[in-house]
Amino acid sequence: MHHLNGIQAISVVGIIFGVFCQAMLFIIGKKVDTMWALYPTWIAVFIMGTLVRYFSKGDDDHHH
Repeated sequence: MHHLNGIQAISVVGIIFGVFCQAMLFIIGKKVDTMWALYPTWIAVFIMGTLVRYFSKGDDDHHH
């Protein structure tokens, strides 16, 4: 994930955490009806991060 910007990394972690939570809810026999809404939201955040990365100025290859 070192090629992702901060916004993209947060969205990937959000998707992974959502899948984990959904699996845990399945294991304990619970259901959240709107759990599906997390995935399009995180995908939208990832796309926003991609746009920020694409339109940002400067050299992203340097390290602080």
